[in-house]
Amino acid sequence: MCVSQYQRGSSPPALLLFPLFLLSSSHLLAHGAIQIPKNYKVQNMLQPPILTKMPESLTAFSLDDVMLLCEATGIPTPSFRWVKDGKKLNWMGHTGSGNFTAHGDKPLSDYQGHYRCYADNTLGTAMTHTVKLITESTPTLPKQKRSHKTAEEGASVVLHCNPPRSSTIPHIHWMDKKLLHIGQSERVTTGLDGNLYFANVLKNDSRDDYTCNAQYIAARTILPKEPISLTVTPSNDVARGRKPQLMQPQGPHSSHLALRGHSLILECIPKGLPTPSVLWKHMDVNLSETGAWTDNHGRWLRFDSITQKADGEYECLASNKHGSVTHSYTVTVEAEPYWVKEPLSLLYSPGETVRLDCQADGIPTPTVTWSINGEPVTEVDTDPRRRVSGGVLVLKDVVFGDTAVYQCEATNKHGNILNNTYIYVIELPAQILSSDGVVYQVTEGGVARLHCEAFGSPRPQVTWESEDLQDVLLSDSRVSQLTNGTLELFNSSREDSGVYTCSITHSNTSITAHLEVLKRTVMLIGPQAVQVTRGGDSWLDCHFSFDPHLNRPLILWRKDGQKIMESSPGDKYTTFGNGTLRVTDVQSADGGLYSCEVITDLDSVLASGSITVVARPSPPVFLSLSEEQDHNVTLSWTPGNTHNSPTTEFVVEVEEEKHSEGKWKSHRVNGDVNQLELRLLPYSTYRFRVSGINRLGRSDPSEISGAYSTQPAVPESYPRNVRSESTEPGTLVIMWEEIDRRLYNGSGFQYKVSWRQIQEQHWSHSHVPRPPYLVNRTRAFSGYEMKVQAVNSLGEGPHPVPVIGHSGEDCMYSHTHSHTPDVSKTYKQDNIRRATGPDVYS
Repeated sequence: MCVSQYQRGSSPPALLLFPLFLLSSSHLLAHGAIQIPKNYKVQNMLQPPILTKMPESLTAFSLDDVMLLCEATGIPTPSFRWVKDGKKLNWMGHTGSGNFTAHGDKPLSDYQGHYRCYADNTLGTAMTHTVKLITESTPTLPKQKRSHKTAEEGASVVLHCNPPRSSTIPHIHWMDKKLLHIGQSERVTTGLDGNLYFANVLKNDSRDDYTCNAQYIAARTILPKEPISLTVTPSNDVARGRKPQLMQPQGPHSSHLALRGHSLILECIPKGLPTPSVLWKHMDVNLSETGAWTDNHGRWLRFDSITQKADGEYECLASNKHGSVTHSYTVTVEAEPYWVKEPLSLLYSPGETVRLDCQADGIPTPTVTWSINGEPVTEVDTDPRRRVSGGVLVLKDVVFGDTAVYQCEATNKHGNILNNTYIYVIELPAQILSSDGVVYQVTEGGVARLHCEAFGSPRPQVTWESEDLQDVLLSDSRVSQLTNGTLELFNSSREDSGVYTCSITHSNTSITAHLEVLKRTVMLIGPQAVQVTRGGDSWLDCHFSFDPHLNRPLILWRKDGQKIMESSPGDKYTTFGNGTLRVTDVQSADGGLYSCEVITDLDSVLASGSITVVARPSPPVFLSLSEEQDHNVTLSWTPGNTHNSPTTEFVVEVEEEKHSEGKWKSHRVNGDVNQLELRLLPYSTYRFRVSGINRLGRSDPSEISGAYSTQPAVPESYPRNVRSESTEPGTLVIMWEEIDRRLYNGSGFQYKVSWRQIQEQHWSHSHVPRPPYLVNRTRAFSGYEMKVQAVNSLGEGPHPVPVIGHSGEDCMYSHTHSHTPDVSKTYKQDNIRRATGPDVYS
């Protein structure tokens, strides 16, 4: 829904707003509390007193030092009063300030006591905590005599300061007559009592100007005492040394009470010769965990802001080569009261219930008391609506008369803390804060929200009316009114357009709102799911309609949820005026889900499509062979990327290198199979490659596999077509078809030729590398059994079945000249016709 920038009518000029001390927006309001909106117009609003400056306890050395702060804001301006030791002072302050100072001719001592300040106006009374004012004279030194000390070399010495007593602790500075500080070290140390301690003295410690200067900062005074003279005399006992002893503190053990957040110093000043070293430790935990650190050359263990972790037992060990001495300390950490939860000053409407939570802690546990306008609640008239239980005060069904400042005070033996919280029960006239005459626009089917924010105390009620719908407005199931006054209209239609009026009940205050229901934006043709050949262009549609009263929509294209940055024409992405997106030179990375979103000021519509990039398969990878038996192997591969077009077929190509180099034999396999069993010939070397085929074509071949060699074996076949080609008398010519060289199966290949005359028992044999074979001096046209067998270096191949052939015929042949045939191993091959067998592939 859209709110127009123009309005029908105008608002009255803003009234001057008085500053309000309200709860910060960063805090959550208490239940039932109200917060005045920034645009609520209010004049002359009262405000309870709020303390801005409060007094602190002090010591005064003169009348000029008497200054107790007390300042507050409020409307009307607060008046101030002071109470001293429980009695009201006859005191007159300045307008807007309650600061207390000394006046008149009273002596300083008359001002000593306990003070509390009260700030009053018509809405209540705020008060400060009680402070103590101590008065004393400026410290002075009594008449002194110059003192002189004499000590043997190596002995311990204490030079006493004894500054004048005061409620403020002085800072001690040991200096010489030139106002230079006396050098401090492990051997020479200033103690907490202000004395100067020498663990052992040297000859050069002799001087007559050791001067203690006591600085009282609050009194703005420095008191120099009479110089002390120290003379160190030689001694023969120096070589023997002295065992450590403690000058401070005295005895084996001491106890110390410290308050949380305050400082504490444990002291350990030894004497001895040579100068003892000092080691501090906590008896239960590491010293670093307590927040302590060593100071004053290790003679002090200091806690700057002590915490509960420092509670426990400590030990100081002072030692030198002659012995050691220890002192133990018990540190107990307690705490002044401190806040855990403080109540907040808030505004309330009549009839609300107020709960003030005031939680404090401390050691020992503090007690919590309540006051109203400075009067203890126990001394205020009882009220059944008011209940106090420890740190909780509950006030039910508040009325204007309950406006007051409530004090919560927590006290234990170490001190007290106080919180001033006001309850302001206020009546504020109802106002409508939303602008009048606003034009709201929404598209059909959308949710219209017409605003009518109202504020007042008590909280006002608002009602909505429509000129067209009248009484049926809120009875429409599509209409609801929120607690903040907003009117919600769901599934808006064109008939809902019109003027609506918001009024405050029982008041003449109202505003109007104008609702315009426009045509919703419609996607006419959205992007489709398309397939694009890699390297081509793709066009995705985004055609829409929108209400002409709206500004031109924003068209936003996304790919896989990420916004597409349009490039210049001719680059990857181009969006045209009608919303169409062109993707050029489509690659695999361009595939994915594309969405077109049309965004108007009021609504948006989204449609999605996709680009699927298709291409020839990528070559298969990871070719591998697994051996089986009888020269059978299985070739496996991993299909390459199909590029969104399924592989329909694989082409497996085999090359045998020894006998047919450069010739590839192809085998085709279904696209859902990625292995092929092959029978290979013995004594051969093979290489393999595989290609994939999809509807866009055949992939490039895979990388050629490494060479694979098979083991030799005896021949597996014998020559075919064994026959006699005898034409000459007295000869038998045995002919056969040669075996393909790939079937030799090993080295040393020969043919074993066997023959015998029919009805003879004995076979004659001969080995030749090739056909034919000639048997001489045979009988004319005699019948012979013949067979030819393949042989290599590993043995003979299978035995063939003998065939019948005849020797050459001689018409003039005489049977009286019969003789034994000669076997000739020489034959002129050119005279014999030889057949070549077919190629054999695996």
